[in-house]
Amino acid sequence: MSTSRPSIPKSLRDRVLNEYNHRCAVCGGDRPHLHHIDEDPTNNVELNLLPLCPNHHLNDQHNPTTKLPVRRLALFRRFKDPQILAPQFAPLYKRVDFLLDSPHDLHYSESSHAARDLIDFVGSLEMGPYYSKQLEQLIGEPRRYTYTTGPGEPENTLTTLHQQALLQHSNRCIELIVEQLRYQRWPVYGG
Repeated sequence: MSTSRPSIPKSLRDRVLNEYNHRCAVCGGDRPHLHHIDEDPTNNVELNLLPLCPNHHLNDQHNPTTKLPVRRLALFRRFKDPQILAPQFAPLYKRVDFLLDSPHDLHYSESSHAARDLIDFVGSLEMGPYYSKQLEQLIGEPRRYTYTTGPGEPENTLTTLHQQALLQHSNRCIELIVEQLRYQRWPVYGG
């Protein structure tokens, strides 16, 4: 049985390569390959394609000991910030990851704890007081809402309110976190 992989249409290939000036998205190296972020060679959606030089493509992305999580690589593709690939971003990414999940999968106590942990961690970084305050307003405890309670309702109402806040503001929270990266004094990744 032959397993042929569909080719990436030339117009799409050119568009992605032009976006990165025909260079590796990580280090700026020559002769980039187009990497499928989700590792599905049939998924030729533009945001799933990332140009990587042969070294980054083979060593970083197809080596099971150094592979980055797919969603982290997708964040890099979306924001094009090399700090997302830096090892120093890993603890922050672990705290951001819940925003990439469906908030309906989390109970209030889980989402509340994850949000608090993220807000506190962001507060410890450069420019932390500003960014943690922004996050607090977006995904902090839903105490600013008025809600009625009844038998068995408080937890459910809080869960619903917090899920709504997470759904409504998760993209803005991620944008703020990526914006905060420019103030960190981490070495630039990929050189």
